This record gives sequence, C-alpha cells and structure tokens, in this order.
Amino acid sequence: MKILILGIDALEYDLVEKWDLKHLKQLEYGKTKVPLIEGWKEPATVIVWPCFITGKKDPKEMGYDSPILFVKPLEWFFNYFHRPIREFIFRNQYADDISDKETSQKILNVFKILTKKSGFTRPPSKKDIKAKTIFENNNFKSIHLHVPIYDEEMDTLERWKIFDVFDGKMDMPDFIKGYKKEFNKRCKELEFLIDKKNWDLLMMYWFFLDPIQHALFKDEMKIMNAYLLVNDFVGKIKEKLSKEDMILIVSDHGQKKGIHTNYGFYSSNKKLGLKNPHISDFKEILEEKLTKRE
Repeated sequence: MKILILGIDALEYDLVEKWDLKHLKQLEYGKTKVPLIEGWKEPATVIVWPCFITGKKDPKEMGYDSPILFVKPLEWFFNYFHRPIREFIFRNQYADDISDKETSQKILNVFKILTKKSGFTRPPSKKDIKAKTIFENNNFKSIHLHVPIYDEEMDTLERWKIFDVFDGKMDMPDFIKGYKKEFNKRCKELEFLIDKKNWDLLMMYWFFLDPIQHALFKDEMKIMNAYLLVNDFVGKIKEKLSKEDMILIVSDHGQKKGIHTNYGFYSSNKKLGLKNPHISDFKEILEEKLTKRE
C-alpha cells in the first residue's frame, strides 16, 4: 500500500458538500480541528502544516507558535509586546467586512516588511521545526513537494498577489491565469512522481484555492469552477493508483466570503473511523499504516 497526501490550501468543507464533489468527499470526510494561536483568530498556514507533518497539536511542541519570529536578543521584547499591539492595531484583521480586512492586512504586511528589513523579524523556516516529521521516518520512503515551511518559506510562494488585484495593479484574468498555470504545473509534477512509483508516502501541496477565493469571493460561479477543477484532477489521480493505495486530502482551513474559517477539511478513501479529528492526529495513523504493511 502507498499513501498519497493532497494538501489543498483553503478547501472549504461546506462548499464540497454544497456542490457534492464526489472525488473530494471520498469514503470518509469531515472537518478537522486546527491549531489557533493567541492573538490570531484565523488559522495560520505557517503553523498548521508543520503541526500536520509533525503530529504535534501544540505548536510549541512542533517548534514555534508565532507566524512571525523575532530575532534575538530582542526576541523577548517583541514576544512580550507583539500580540497586544497587533490586536490593538489590526483589530479589523478579522472583521466581517472584507474591505476592512483588506485595509488592515495591507497595514500588517507593511509592518512585516519594515520589521523584516530592519532585521527584527524573519519568517519561519524548516530549521524552526524542531519535532520529527513524518518524512523523516526511515521505515518508508517519502517524497514531498511544496509543503509550506518544510519545502518552501512563505515569502517564496507569491501569496500577496491578491492585493495587487484589489489595488488595480493586476487584472483579474491575469491573476486567475497565473494561479491556474501554477496549479497545472504542480498537477503534472504529481503525475510524474506517481508514475515513477518509487515512493511509499507522497505529499503534494497546492495554494490555488486560497487566492482564488479571496479575489473572487463575490463570484460563486468562478469559485465553483475552481473547485470543479480540483475535483476533476483528484478523480484523474485515482485512476493512476491501485485500490489498495490510500488517498488523504487535507486542508489547513476553509474559506467563506474571502475570510478563513477556523477549521480544516479531510477526506480519505479508506475508513479511518474518525470524528472531528485534530489535523495533528493523522501522522500517527499514517505511520502505523505504512509500518504495518504486509
């Protein structure tokens, strides 16, 4: 048995249900609990995915518990003052009004850039993940691509193009075309690796749905088309695997009206018997299945 993990950022449980996306739903599916850290009311991608691959529910046990890391020796100062200051300045970050959220997010990004350029802060990187990941288990061969923080730092993912759209610096068709191109590129990468069959555990990550839903939160039809694209690709992938192989689909959070939801999504083609699991629960389950193979 081989295990394929499809990490799909911002895959929303309620939309998968609403549009009855068969390939995404699979045999067992549902919402997952995800880590929420103090001072942040939305799940942070840079926290959730490392907790998933390390199996650590508490981000501190994973290695770090803040999306922004402060450079020593000023670390103690910023850690003490950062969260209350952030809550005060960026209270609109989690407003229901998307326009308020956009404004506060822009301010937050300026804050991040200034503190980073000044040398006070840095983004999390692989070296900050202190706990052992599922990829480091020597009992099986793992291949992983584009996993946030472990494979790629957030700054390399071009996540902030969304604000170019809101500011009118980028046309919406070009924005969508660019992310579709990246989605298709990663799909081809995955198909190539599946065909090689030189792996026991394979994980691929896509950012595609997150920016599409942010930019098109008022256009449900275009969002549905993006979900259908993902659903169809999963159906195509299933044909390349044997019936004994396991496919696990996971998201770090959902998204509604352009706002992240505080739960994730999971779907498995194998019965796991889970009910509202924490995203960190899967590491142990997957390792057990891979180490007890006949």
